[in-house]
Amino acid sequence: MDDPRTVKPAEAGSGPTTGESRQPSARDLDVLSRQLGRPVRDVVEIPARCVCGNPLVAATSPRLSNGTPFPTTYYLTHPVITSAVSRLEADGLMNAMNDRLGADTALAADYRAAHEAYLQARAEIGARAGVGAVPEIDGISAGGMPSRVKCLHVLVGHSLAAGPGVNPLGDEAIAGISEWWTRDRCYCDGAWDTAGEAPSRDLSRHGPQGLPEIVGRPAPVRKNRAADGAAGTKGSGQ
Repeated sequence: MDDPRTVKPAEAGSGPTTGESRQPSARDLDVLSRQLGRPVRDVVEIPARCVCGNPLVAATSPRLSNGTPFPTTYYLTHPVITSAVSRLEADGLMNAMNDRLGADTALAADYRAAHEAYLQARAEIGARAGVGAVPEIDGISAGGMPSRVKCLHVLVGHSLAAGPGVNPLGDEAIAGISEWWTRDRCYCDGAWDTAGEAPSRDLSRHGPQGLPEIVGRPAPVRKNRAADGAAGTKGSGQ
């Protein structure tokens, strides 16, 4: 019997949302606060959802209600994904990507195009939020774009919100976490605390991006290939 949390891609798929499904409901805001472990703020849209409907990414106003400019438009919120992406960062993937950006002119051009797409999307979200232009962050995107990779969580959030083919390195990172998360399944069960009231105390200026201990769920552990190889060699008597 199929796992009831598994949804075939032809029937549904997590990723970019459209129309009314982008508008955050009261339930969405409650879920986001539980995912992040802090009260959510200034969410304009839900640009990507799980197959079950829960938020994966929150689109935040480029100017917060307290007047602070906020360049990270797409904020990755799902604890399973943030934990998995943290493992990629710990494995050194950002360094490898930066090396490739310096050597591959086609990749660098595509990454710069992703930066421009991010700026355009942020301007559109700001317009829909009614905040207008935010000159303090004009030309500044997030995650190290357009020339470096500094935060994979930002790139994955962008790829999930915009869809495949917009941010090449975000797309690669999503492929890299397939051991722990894929678009066609729901991984929400047990991923955050659903008991009691949602968090009401903001303990951090920006929130626990990519810190799984905040939600009480350990990060998935990628197998150490070098250690596995050494163990295999030892076991074979070599």
